[in-house]
This record gives sequence, structure tokens and C-alpha cells, in this order.
Amino acid sequence: MITNRTLMLHFPDAHHATSLRIFQDPTSQIRGFYFKKSQLSKVESLDYANNHAVYFLFSETEESSVYIGQSINGIKRIKSHLREKDFWQFGILLVTDNNTFDKLSIDYLEYYFIQAFSKTQYSLENQDLRPIAPNVNVFNLSTLNSFASQIQFLLEAMGISFKPSSSTEEENKRDESFKAKSPHQASIRLQDGKYILQANSLIKAPLDRTKGWSDGGNFFQRSKRRYDQLIESGKAVSIDEKSAKLIDDVEFNSPSTPAALCSGHSQNGWVFWEGLDEKRKKGI
Repeated sequence: MITNRTLMLHFPDAHHATSLRIFQDPTSQIRGFYFKKSQLSKVESLDYANNHAVYFLFSETEESSVYIGQSINGIKRIKSHLREKDFWQFGILLVTDNNTFDKLSIDYLEYYFIQAFSKTQYSLENQDLRPIAPNVNVFNLSTLNSFASQIQFLLEAMGISFKPSSSTEEENKRDESFKAKSPHQASIRLQDGKYILQANSLIKAPLDRTKGWSDGGNFFQRSKRRYDQLIESGKAVSIDEKSAKLIDDVEFNSPSTPAALCSGHSQNGWVFWEGLDEKRKKGI
């Protein structure tokens, strides 16, 4: 059983060491590229960055979210996301030095990690949650799962957590909870600087009137996708067409996003959760 691993790091531009790096396990052909959005054009010129790839686009603003994709031409596919998707701040691209990933490999890896991240605290930005596995024969499956295991290690080494979405009851007892103001039935707790919307909280689909907001319907679309994904991933169960009940804890980076999820429209989270603003003023 492996109890320790070694990771090699290379910084193509020492002046941007925190926003562009190459990383690789010396025992593996899988190579990773970590890059902030501003460094995307530099990645394209790096060796192997245009090989077959699986990639991850991350946001850690209001809530931690990820888009998982595949590409037969590496980084070039991600360039289109600058026009199509503006939610992400940094990305991770995984290729092999000898380009042993083929179309089946990246298709399976995309499926595998959509399923893996659906069980974590990350919100999935993918429209298609890939509920059906690609048709992979038993001889290839072992190799592809080995690739997936190596990639998960590399992602974790870059600070990406695969922690399950729910916490133990003992952990919950150590954290302070705040209830939503009436008539909403929900509660959050503070944990490691995060805002955890707790299991058994009631959530709502965004109100229809939010479609006509001045943001062009962005709030409605994003909130509806988040609401639907919680149900589709099994983290919530429907009560009726407009409401559901969480059966797992869900993590957020601010108090306002879970407040909006529980009310169906935009909220000031510091006011929505009873006692939270007083806690902040005293110094969280």
C-alpha cells in the first residue's frame, strides 16, 4: 500500500508561479497544467498541452463549482470557454506525455469525474451529468480506473478536495448553527471558514419573477440549475414542483448563496440567518 508520493513541479514563468505551473508524478506519464484564466494563452505554447485531455474549470466565489470536460486537442478546447462560460477563475488540464489517452479514455474520465464530483461539496456546472457510463470493455476498465486514481491524486495535490458532501454528527456538534428567519425552514453552520447548509433544510426553486430581473435571467438560470442538480445528484428530495428537502449538507463560500437557495430569490445572507451578523460584528 502506497503511503507517500512524490510530485514534480515546474514553473514556466517564475514571475507567475502562483498562476501557472506544470506538475507530474515521476512514475506516471500523466502531466497536469494548473493555470489561472489570465495565463490560458501561455499554456497553449507548452509541450503536450494540445494532446488528448480531460480538464476541470473551477470557481471559488459564492460557492465552489466545477465544470468537467474533455478535448481531443487539449487546451484549444478550453479557449472557447472564455466566450461561453465566465464563471471560472482557474483550470487544471490533464494529458499524457505520449498521448496515450484516446477518445474512449477521455470520454470515460469525463464521466468518472462528473460522478465523483457530484458526491462532493462542489456544484457541477455541467448541463449533462452523464448518468450512463460509456461502453468500456473489462480489459480497458482497469487501466482507465488506474488513470482516474492517478488524476485524483494530482487534483488533490493541487488543493482540490474530494471530501464527501456530508459531515459526521460528531463534527456537526462542534460547530455553531444559525437558523433562517421565519417562515423559512433551514439552518447553516460555520466550519473552517465555510457556510454549511445543513441536511433537512428546505430549498426552493427560483421564483418565476426572477426571470425578468435586470441581469438577463442569470440568477434564475443559475439557481434553477443548482436546485435541479441537488435533486438529480441525490443530495435533495423533491417535496413538490417548487421545493425540496436536503438530505446531505452542502457547502458554500458565503452566507448569501444558501439564503437565496432557501428563499428562491436574492438575499443578504448576513441578515437572513438569525444571529450571523451579530457573530460577524464580534469577529467570526
